[in-house]
Amino acid sequence: MTSSLRSPSEPTRDSTGGWLKSASRNPVASQALIITRAQQIRAGQAPGATPAQRRAAARARRQLIKENLRLVVCIARPFCSRIQRSQVLEFADLLQAGSIGLIRAVEKFDPARGYTFSTYATWWIRQSIRREIEANDGLIRLSARLHQLKLKLHYAPQHLRGEALARYLDVEPQQLQDVLATLQLSHGVSVDRPIDQDGGDGLALADCLAAPEDHSLTLQELEQAAQRLRGRAPEELALLDRLARGETESALARSLGITRQALHRRVEKSRQRLRLVEPDSRHLLEALA
Repeated sequence: MTSSLRSPSEPTRDSTGGWLKSASRNPVASQALIITRAQQIRAGQAPGATPAQRRAAARARRQLIKENLRLVVCIARPFCSRIQRSQVLEFADLLQAGSIGLIRAVEKFDPARGYTFSTYATWWIRQSIRREIEANDGLIRLSARLHQLKLKLHYAPQHLRGEALARYLDVEPQQLQDVLATLQLSHGVSVDRPIDQDGGDGLALADCLAAPEDHSLTLQELEQAAQRLRGRAPEELALLDRLARGETESALARSLGITRQALHRRVEKSRQRLRLVEPDSRHLLEALA
């Protein structure tokens, strides 16, 4: 059974493999048992539920989630093709999103409506996985509405243009222009993209970007800032100076008669004190770090 739950060609970490093995070991509950546990959960969610009913609902909730983790794997597997080129999402992220959808389904399932739990949970799991993919698709996070239009635009007939395409997407022509502009910006622009120039070699976009201004202080300026701080906050500067000279935190804490946790708090307070007495001490603090 374990081999049937292995993910396809994507690399699987040890933690994901352990999760899949754990899911494969959970027994499959019968429909009657699922209804019983769902009724226990609904009873525990009632405003007048007793402590015993709430404990029974918590146990039933945990069991119902464990017994349906296979469903999460089965639904998540077909989405692997959509994340093969993603540098953000892995198969474990799909399993996590699907598990969140399963938890929502367990909390909201009402057996009195007559449909099976697997049918109800499938919608929640698939919806949660889709939103996870959409939230991490591209450099800019798009709304659910824009993602729906993006998918519809992808499958639109190639010959549609202008107002015909707007009618197909059920949007106004101006809205279509805004959607196309937003989708183009969501992919970002590589700094290695060549810039076309007439009669010459193309420059990369990075070659045309200005270098960030150097705001670092010179050694003389750092010394002047240290001299001002020695006169205004000598104890705080001396504490940071001992750490900057290579003294270990354990040795420094022992010499002061305090614990390392107390030393960390004192160091942070010293940094805050130095920023208050000398607003321009940021570069000096970075040098002492």
